[in-house]
Amino acid sequence: MNIILDEKSSIATPVGRLDANNSNDFEKALQALLENGKHLIIDMSQCPYLSSAGIRILLKTKKQLLAKQGELIIASLSPEVFQVIEMAGLHRIFRIEDNVETAKKLLNTLQGKTAETISFDSDAEKYTFKASGIENYKAKIWKDDGIAGYNELGFSVGFGTPAEAHFENSPHSGLFVTASHCAAFIPDNQDHEADFRVSDDPSRAGILLGQAISFPEKANGMLRMEKAGKATLSLLAKALAMLDSKHSDNPELILAVIVNKNPDLPSVTVALLVNKALNEIAALNHLNAFQQKIASGECNLVGATFLLSELNKNKADITLNELLNEALSIENIMGVQALNPDEIIEEPELWIFMSKDFAEASSMRLKIETAAEITFEPHKAFLTRRLYTDSARIIIKALHGGFSAQTFQVTSFDQEGRKMRPTVLKIANRAMITRESERCQQFALPYIFNNSAMVLGTEFYGDLGVLRYNFVGIGGESSQLKWLTHYYHQSEMDFLEPLFDKIFLKILKPWYGQAVKKTIYPFKDHDPTFTFFPFIFDTVRELFSVSADEKYIQIPESKIPILNPYWFLKHEFARHRDLGFDYFSGICHGDLNMQNILLDETMNVYLIDFSETKNRAIISDFARLEAIFLVDNAPLENEADMEDYLNFIHGFYKTDQLNAIPEITYLGRHQEKVLKNAKLSLKMRAYAFESVGEDPNPVPYYLALLEWVLPIACYIIPMPQRRLSMIVSSILCEKVMAAMPEK
Repeated sequence: MNIILDEKSSIATPVGRLDANNSNDFEKALQALLENGKHLIIDMSQCPYLSSAGIRILLKTKKQLLAKQGELIIASLSPEVFQVIEMAGLHRIFRIEDNVETAKKLLNTLQGKTAETISFDSDAEKYTFKASGIENYKAKIWKDDGIAGYNELGFSVGFGTPAEAHFENSPHSGLFVTASHCAAFIPDNQDHEADFRVSDDPSRAGILLGQAISFPEKANGMLRMEKAGKATLSLLAKALAMLDSKHSDNPELILAVIVNKNPDLPSVTVALLVNKALNEIAALNHLNAFQQKIASGECNLVGATFLLSELNKNKADITLNELLNEALSIENIMGVQALNPDEIIEEPELWIFMSKDFAEASSMRLKIETAAEITFEPHKAFLTRRLYTDSARIIIKALHGGFSAQTFQVTSFDQEGRKMRPTVLKIANRAMITRESERCQQFALPYIFNNSAMVLGTEFYGDLGVLRYNFVGIGGESSQLKWLTHYYHQSEMDFLEPLFDKIFLKILKPWYGQAVKKTIYPFKDHDPTFTFFPFIFDTVRELFSVSADEKYIQIPESKIPILNPYWFLKHEFARHRDLGFDYFSGICHGDLNMQNILLDETMNVYLIDFSETKNRAIISDFARLEAIFLVDNAPLENEADMEDYLNFIHGFYKTDQLNAIPEITYLGRHQEKVLKNAKLSLKMRAYAFESVGEDPNPVPYYLALLEWVLPIACYIIPMPQRRLSMIVSSILCEKVMAAMPEK
């Protein structure tokens, strides 16, 4: 391999393979360029092969340049060599340019930023500040902004609570500092111990904020003593104040990361300098917690200290991020403490963050707008921000809420205000969101891809999870989503019938049209106490004064005692739990209601909520919808309505075969609605009959019905419908019991 060096332009060009045989020669050749400059271009246009040894040289070179606040630029990579770098994840670390010309332009820009050096005396010690060339930026001011991720805070000092303390239900409010991936908490209540958090993903760790001041993660420079020495934190605060006066005519906000190289008591301190700029900003922004802390402070710093087990002080070319990643680990942090003005800092190195101006953090975050009736707690907003990183603003509207989840339609806008495609946000417990994401991938996308939701991401905090859906094939930015419930209430059968056929005979045919005979255990599979309603027996005891241990009950709606369906659920379901049926099984949604089916303005159909989707008796989803039509939506406004409806129900459930057409005998005043519900229920039975190869056995269907009719008593709906669920359940239990073999 030959190496062409252009010292004038700071370019090195390896010609040939860069591997273990010649990597040492390449490293030696680079030294001349490294000694004479702080930036370097490596032109890889004539290098067809890069080995791991060559990668190590590139990494070492980058570190050496970073230590001098310089940069390594790699240009003209062949696709094969770029793939080697990409496989190692180093394409995100190296500065890569398409060709040498663009690399030269970047180099000229970097060389134009001359690093400032300031030397001064403070308390008989000489200090030198060496600027990094990073331009001044705005600090962020945080005020009651909910939960912020460590990634948003960067390096910060503030007052708040660890976000997870909400779940722990423990008061940890007090001062905190963040240092990239790590945070220290000094509680106001001295009965609580100081604590720290370390996260391998700063975006997933959060702080519930009261007030804070934060800086991005690139320091403006480093302050050192010219000769190795020692100083207390109080003396270093004076040195920072002197730097403030020397660096600018106007006071600046200054945050310092102070490294203590004492071999016996190493530490890292994160602190704000108390100066005119901090006092003015605290007063202007009503940062009362800062003002109180400043007033009570013993030295001109506000912050906290990480106490370390050890600190590697021999790495001269280490960057701040590398130092903190190594030093601030869960194994190396021995504890945290409030600032001690008399703490002696040995060979102090102060990484300095400066800001002449500030901005409100809320103006730089995703804006979340909700309707007044929506309660969107800080943890939900935190998770939502992690999901919608592609958006600058979102508008959240409730779709519907259930027992275990909340679902919202989200309208998003990008940084330029352009409207993006609508998505759906679901919020539930961790187990449900995990299940939903997995089952969407397993059961929905492989079968009903063009008419199902695509999961764009999930996020979790404690037991709370959120999931973001996009819809394959949805229209443009003006698309509107409405759930099937809307059309059910607003439309006639001549509209609904073809719509339901489209959903169940076309879109979902890959599920329902491919049933396979297997052994099913319906008394176990359809027991509602195993899913969402373990409390059903307590509910009916309080609601109806019905004990699940009484086989028969007397109710006002019946002249004779009826079979107690809750007794049947408690005792007969348990007794037959291991009873298997040779029956048709397939993929079923598992909680298919009309608010899990959405339609856009061109009547494209989209399914969501796959948390309960799995293989089960293929008739399950159809029975679920019959429960909604005939019980949830029964028109019961008075006792006469109940009497008329019960006459209809008794007639409807006289049939003993799945395909039998019952007589519809409703004589009440809600003819149109009851007739619609009856016809839709018969359609469900027709779909079910077809899916099981025209097997007329009604027992599996009735058991699937019971899974959803029984717990209607637990719903937050009017009392007549809840009482109706008890009566319908009793009828179904009688039919199942009559069909069951003695055991």
